Amino acid sequence: MTRDRSILRASLALLAMAGGASAQQESAILSFSGPVTAPFGGLADTELTRIDLAGGPCRPWFSVASSAFFAGDVTGDGVTDEWKDVDALWVGQQGGRVTDVYVSFNTSFGPWLDGDIVRLAADGTLQLVWSEATVMGWFGLTDGQVDVDGLHVAPDGRVWISFADNEASTFLSSDTPGVVTDGSIVIWDPASQVASVRVTEAGVDALVSHALGSAATTTDTLGVALDRNGALVFSVQSPTANDATLFRDANGGEVVLSEAALGLSGGPEIDALDLLDPAAEFLAARMASRFIAGGQQAVMEVDGVADHDLVVTLALARFDATLFPTNGFQGLLLDPADPLFAASLADLGWTFTKTDATGHVTVFFEPAPPGVIVTVMVQAYDLDGHAFGAPVAIELTG
Repeated sequence: MTRDRSILRASLALLAMAGGASAQQESAILSFSGPVTAPFGGLADTELTRIDLAGGPCRPWFSVASSAFFAGDVTGDGVTDEWKDVDALWVGQQGGRVTDVYVSFNTSFGPWLDGDIVRLAADGTLQLVWSEATVMGWFGLTDGQVDVDGLHVAPDGRVWISFADNEASTFLSSDTPGVVTDGSIVIWDPASQVASVRVTEAGVDALVSHALGSAATTTDTLGVALDRNGALVFSVQSPTANDATLFRDANGGEVVLSEAALGLSGGPEIDALDLLDPAAEFLAARMASRFIAGGQQAVMEVDGVADHDLVVTLALARFDATLFPTNGFQGLLLDPADPLFAASLADLGWTFTKTDATGHVTVFFEPAPPGVIVTVMVQAYDLDGHAFGAPVAIELTG
């Protein structure tokens, strides 16, 4: 393989002709309420994993180091910060490209409240989509604050939501008059400016009971999504043996994917979910530690499509992915005018590599020069699949 920047230029030139890859089976994107162990290693509650609904092991999708890229320096100490537990999630997509990711956190983080819904913006930052106050206004909530538990933006623009707690409302009722219960799923229609109840907590209980073949009290609905046929897919807090099971409202209630099929240990409980159709393939980068002391090598584990050539691009500054959209994760999120970006496409050897038969590769970074303290942005590019991966932020001390 020729190891120079002409490879990337030629590959990028093909993007105009390259279509999004279709998948026969949807994938679920999941976060969990606490740390669990996946086949690929530890999975923090800040991270997102992916699993095909047809079954198979969970795979990396969006890591702690990627969250730090978008969070930036929230505390003002000069280094990037890692966001809190992902409590709600929606993934926007167009063919083989992830265009948007919306998240809500389980607790306040920097300027963001636990009821705020923020996006991973194309300029590499977190941006407010809907504030907690806006969400409260949609449903007439009066308790003073809310925590969003489940989130989905439907193709028609309607926003599907579940809350972490029972919420008093001036005009909306689910199981109790004047209350939106935490197991209910409600909908805001921006076109008609009308809020409605999609299913009550009692209705969710009935769906889960039918799916499991025994009476169940779910207590709270934690994740909300729609499948390719428009059926409601959701996760619940109880019963414990199925709090990481995906359910669907079709046929009176059925199991989409059981907790056991996830192959996780550590008592998994789904905190947020969405579905990808078609499943966008991109390189997911993970690091055991992204804080690298002087003289040490940074080690990045990259997972993607098997036997694909890739290049690891580096920069000190972010870019606007809308100016260079591609398949995979949004597009180019590193500044191509950055000198470090140009250097990473030169004949450095280690920046050009290849995934193995399982789609995995380990990348070793050169130690930072003495005296250097810097945040390095990293984004891998799949030369065969013409797709960018999710970027990460690394803190280097020389």
